Amino acid sequence: MWTSTLSLEPSRVVVTRLMGRVWRGAYFTSFAPLRVENLPRQTLPAPNWVRVRTTLAGISGSDLQLVFANIDPRVAIAALPEYGRAAPGREVVGEVIEVGEDVRQLHVGDRVVLQYPFNCRAAGVHPVCRSCASGNYALCEQVSFPGPQPIGSGWSEELLVPEQQLFRLPASIDDEQAVLLEPAAVALHAILRRLPLPGERVLIIGAGTVGLLTIKLLRVLAPHAEISVQARHTFQVEQATRMGADAIIYPQKRYQDVERVTGAQLVRGLPGNQLLAGGYDIIFDTVGTKRTLHDALRWSRASAALVLVGNSLHSMHIDLTPVWHRELALLGSSGHGLEEWPAGSGTLRSTYALAVELVERGELRFDRLVTHRFAFNEYRQALLAARNKAESQAIKVVFDFTRTPASTVPNVRAARRPAPARTSARSMDSGVTKSPSSALLRVKGDFADAASIDESDPDETDEA
Repeated sequence: MWTSTLSLEPSRVVVTRLMGRVWRGAYFTSFAPLRVENLPRQTLPAPNWVRVRTTLAGISGSDLQLVFANIDPRVAIAALPEYGRAAPGREVVGEVIEVGEDVRQLHVGDRVVLQYPFNCRAAGVHPVCRSCASGNYALCEQVSFPGPQPIGSGWSEELLVPEQQLFRLPASIDDEQAVLLEPAAVALHAILRRLPLPGERVLIIGAGTVGLLTIKLLRVLAPHAEISVQARHTFQVEQATRMGADAIIYPQKRYQDVERVTGAQLVRGLPGNQLLAGGYDIIFDTVGTKRTLHDALRWSRASAALVLVGNSLHSMHIDLTPVWHRELALLGSSGHGLEEWPAGSGTLRSTYALAVELVERGELRFDRLVTHRFAFNEYRQALLAARNKAESQAIKVVFDFTRTPASTVPNVRAARRPAPARTSARSMDSGVTKSPSSALLRVKGDFADAASIDESDPDETDEA
């Protein structure tokens, strides 16, 4: 089966970054972190595991950082054992096609999304860590896991994972909605870290998928909050306005825009040193770069909350004086798990279950967020479209495995639809050939050709 992995050894990352400065094709060569391989189809490694056939898989900002080696191997999380080899594609919807004999909650034909990452409960570790015991699997404190590890990812034809890592979808959620449930759950979890009160001023930095979903969810969960959005591109401004933003902050004159929207006073010191007296009550930074965090700290009013949703895999030299000077609450937000909802009720609910309920009630809609679809063998074009937003105007780019030529998925496609009995020029073009080996050579050639074409310098990816 075709699958992808990321090998993040420091030497590989450094070489790719250096080569990428002069040749953009470096990110798709054999020495780059991304590996796309055709591997033998493996059996279920344990009786509580499930095989899922991928339908759609999204490309996230975190994926792009790793693929394009936009990381510093010295950051704290790089010390974790699982960091060296990762499987990209946590935004995935698929169909269960095989279950182990001990699987109890899922059945063949169920549609599922992935509850990322691998954790104590999924691995069968006893006793489970404190985070997993409370349902917060994204904060699992286990350093290494005994036994089998997940096989495949969203960027694979199939993935093999324990039953505990999958969330079953109701029939009311279609595949395009389902592939956006993971980023919606990320946005929902972030909002519930600090739910706005009526009348509070809120800023969302970034108008990528997570930023736009944060707007939409705030309009449902905190309808009386005043929402501003910092958007980088014109098409993002249009989407943010359509989804309910009250004001737009433009990067070129962002300090003046914040002053105008919030009524704060802009104060200037030495050249380049400025801050606002007053500002926002809550800021959700869905980008997470040094620049956005620097600005967010200076746009927060006294006793404000700054929620870090986006992530940068770089160490930062940054001025933290606003944290103590204004008694700011600096909050991290990672993934999803269990949420207390309604707030203050003491009732815990799965982030996914809450997002699905909002969709089923018609309060949360994902229309017009999936802007680009690619077959998996077009992975290079897909990644460049996701990275070069100014050119592609992409919001969410997804791999659509139903579009992948039959020759690249001999195992899965045969199970999905029998090959036609007749042989024609069209069937030969679609990959139904008399020689499997020649089809495989053709596909390998396609992937090799994709790595040989140079590109102009793409825009820096800075949105979740």
